[in-house]
Amino acid sequence: MFKPLTKYLLKSVEKTLSGRLCLSAKAFVEGEECNDEAISRFMTESQDCFTLRVRNDRALLRVFHLTLLSLLLLFACGGVFAQDIAVTASVNSNVIAINEQLELNIIISGNASDLPNLELPQIANFTAYSAGRSQNTSIINGQVSSSVAFRYALVPQNTGKFTIPALSFQYKNNTYATQPVNVEVVAASSSGPQAANAAPGAARRNGKDIFITASVDKTSAYVNEQITYTFKFFRRIRLLSNPQYSPPDFSGFWTEDTPPKNYFAAYEGSQYQISEIKIFLFATKPGKFTISPATLQCSVEDFSPADISADSFFMNFFSGGKAQTLRTNPVTVSIKPLPENGRPDDFTGSVGRYELSAELDRKTAAVNDPVTLSLKVSGSGNIKTISEPKLPSWPDFRKYETVSSLNIAKDKGEVSGSKTFKTVIVPMTPGDKNLSGLSFSFFDPAKNKYIKLRLPALSLSVKPGAPGQAPQNSQPAESTVKLVNRDIRYLKTPAKWHEYSGPLYKNPWFIILNILPLLGLAAAFFTASYRDKLSGDTALARHLGASAAARKYLKQAASLLSEDKSGEFYCAISRALLEYIADKTNLSAEGLTGAAITDILSKRNISAETINIIITVLGECDLVRFSPSRVSLETMSKTYESAGRLIDMLEKGLKKK
Repeated sequence: MFKPLTKYLLKSVEKTLSGRLCLSAKAFVEGEECNDEAISRFMTESQDCFTLRVRNDRALLRVFHLTLLSLLLLFACGGVFAQDIAVTASVNSNVIAINEQLELNIIISGNASDLPNLELPQIANFTAYSAGRSQNTSIINGQVSSSVAFRYALVPQNTGKFTIPALSFQYKNNTYATQPVNVEVVAASSSGPQAANAAPGAARRNGKDIFITASVDKTSAYVNEQITYTFKFFRRIRLLSNPQYSPPDFSGFWTEDTPPKNYFAAYEGSQYQISEIKIFLFATKPGKFTISPATLQCSVEDFSPADISADSFFMNFFSGGKAQTLRTNPVTVSIKPLPENGRPDDFTGSVGRYELSAELDRKTAAVNDPVTLSLKVSGSGNIKTISEPKLPSWPDFRKYETVSSLNIAKDKGEVSGSKTFKTVIVPMTPGDKNLSGLSFSFFDPAKNKYIKLRLPALSLSVKPGAPGQAPQNSQPAESTVKLVNRDIRYLKTPAKWHEYSGPLYKNPWFIILNILPLLGLAAAFFTASYRDKLSGDTALARHLGASAAARKYLKQAASLLSEDKSGEFYCAISRALLEYIADKTNLSAEGLTGAAITDILSKRNISAETINIIITVLGECDLVRFSPSRVSLETMSKTYESAGRLIDMLEKGLKKK
């Protein structure tokens, strides 16, 4: 971000030198080299070049020194504000069989608290499933560092040598990428599961040889309560190719997928090889939902013992088999709203079974010393949607922004893990302090009631600060001091002026006052260039202004949060989403149908889950607008919050390429 300004400043200097700017100075700015040796060479050669022209003009030489100083300040600022982010990718093995799974681990680490959430793109020749994530955040002496580990299970679709491409993401206008990983997929071993398929020509037994099923562990649940959707593929004949699975539409649900499992089991008196996929669902609103059928395409042997003496035996043996498309039945689920009775004031929507713990990173501190408070919510449920517990008001402490870390596991038949919130608090007065009032509320569907967890007070001994350091907020309370009279007036001593005897150009204030106009000139240059660019690029102008325009519609919707204005409210929500997508993609909002939105956002690598939620929200808007009905304020508020979250998610995904 500093390179354009640096080039502009050097161009001004070059004009002053009548075009005789040294080559090393140009290379320093136009190239990628920026180290101590390059800076030293740049300073020396630039000054020599300048001295050729203004050898006897000391005043102009000082101005040149100030210009170089401003450039170096810009380089220093670029180094100070750059954040050290590292990303790595690794696999558990570089050679796997076609019937095995590849474990892919991606780790992002750096000195920041808001590390991005990685969305894995489609990888050719593999089907990817999320296997969980873990995150660790630490705050040491006010410096935040964190790391996020994403785990994926990749199921190979073909044999051969493949390359998992470099996975890239953007973070604060910088692009980071992993290294490519080479993998070889070989044929299944003779002892693997594929060998258990029926041999060619084996006699068929009673019952089906290949079929699929879909089921849920419960047909009635509360909003945000976990529902386990299970897809099973049964077979007892040989497959001639890996099957292609197409999941159903899970609109109206948050989803957490899991890696598939392969095992053998008896079903209706026959032994089958079974491939099983579990999807954990969390409903976003009450109502009746129908999960569409899942489909599976595969190629199987088209062979029977009756053909053994016929010519068709050889035709079937050497043919590509018979293609089959299997389809499950739709599944209907009824979602109940959370009860109103007994709802705690601090309840934010968490459903499941949770525990709460808290700790301080130290037992003793001094006034104005930072102390890290860690609140950890752990258990089973929709961990991602857990909101930050509201901290009580502690008048003797100053609180700073909270950072969170997330750990998710899916290996026990449910979504479990923890979410940790770390807040830096600073004691302002000495003494023995008790941090009380820490709590967290959630709804337990197994017990059918709300539960509020309360923690005992945390103790912290605060010592006075260093000598000469006045504690903040140290004035006495108004109730303990009474003002009697203003009979004492403090004497004001004359200010002392210190004469500066050194050269004027070495005075810090002189340097600052000379740099400020230079920075102002640079700011004016960038502002004019930016406006010219927007005036000539309508697509860019719409792209950059999309968020602000959407926020205006959301603000309008917030003012219409009333049961009597539900139609106008849902119209504003619909306009916010449609206009935002249209501006980001430089299209007309009038032609954005559900199919068009799905196609556009899919090409922009927006996750299918996010697209489904967008289509669901727009469908709700159309339903209320064109079929007027009474909608509760609670439902409208949730729709408003969903729209805001969607725009935030799209803002990260629809960046200008």
